Amino acid sequence: MIPPSAHPLVSVITIVYNDAPHIAQTIESVLSQTYPHIEYIIIDGGSTDGTQGIIQSYIDTSPPKALHTITKFISEKDKGIYDAMNKGVALANGSWCNFMNSGDRFYSPTSIQEVFAQYPTTPTEISVLYGDTQIVFDTQHSKILTSQNTHHKYHHHFTHQSSFIATKLLKTYPYNTAFKIAGDTDFFTKIYHLGYRFQKVNAIICTFDLNGVSSTLSWQMFAEDCQIGYQYNKLYPLFLASKYVFYVIPRTLLRKLIPAKYKNLARSKWGAKYQ
Repeated sequence: MIPPSAHPLVSVITIVYNDAPHIAQTIESVLSQTYPHIEYIIIDGGSTDGTQGIIQSYIDTSPPKALHTITKFISEKDKGIYDAMNKGVALANGSWCNFMNSGDRFYSPTSIQEVFAQYPTTPTEISVLYGDTQIVFDTQHSKILTSQNTHHKYHHHFTHQSSFIATKLLKTYPYNTAFKIAGDTDFFTKIYHLGYRFQKVNAIICTFDLNGVSSTLSWQMFAEDCQIGYQYNKLYPLFLASKYVFYVIPRTLLRKLIPAKYKNLARSKWGAKYQ
């Protein structure tokens, strides 16, 4: 039930599978949020590396400084990340959902509070609230990636973790599990074209860690993005292919030639500042 307050209940959902090294930092970032009205749902895909035990330890014994608890926890096999996310939405009672998946974390303990301080009584026509993201390249290099207050015709201009989505919308339009990488892009572009309203907020919401992430091109991502864009513009695959040929592929190849510490320095100082 939504608390008797101007501030709505927020359902934070974490999806995890075999990520014992990182699940604790995600859990602690949620449990330490100063915003009072949170339900925390964890969906585990049947981990076998000790992840389940770590989660259970937080259920059995909350950390001394924790302001919240894990409300619901299930562990079972799923059909991929978007199937797991749909399971989380089905369990959500909040007015808003945020997906803070394993390895990601809120930028600060006040991140959720900052969002809903700006929108304590959110206009009913707003369906997505979103903010900025801290991108971490390594322990010494990071930057703030600013989300854009613009259209979302073919891709959302914010990270999924930095958004709060109306729960009723997620229940009406569940993630398409046919997508393996771009199900969130499919969802956001779909609701944008259906006329739902997005609202940027002035807050850094999440920290997204790229440390150790490979710079290898994802051709599946390219194929799925083409499939999504084609629904709204038949020429979109040609535009995206041109972008890959003249920008994405050369940039990726160049990064492979540069030592990591110099590459991360350059990305933090001169890389794109807008999502």
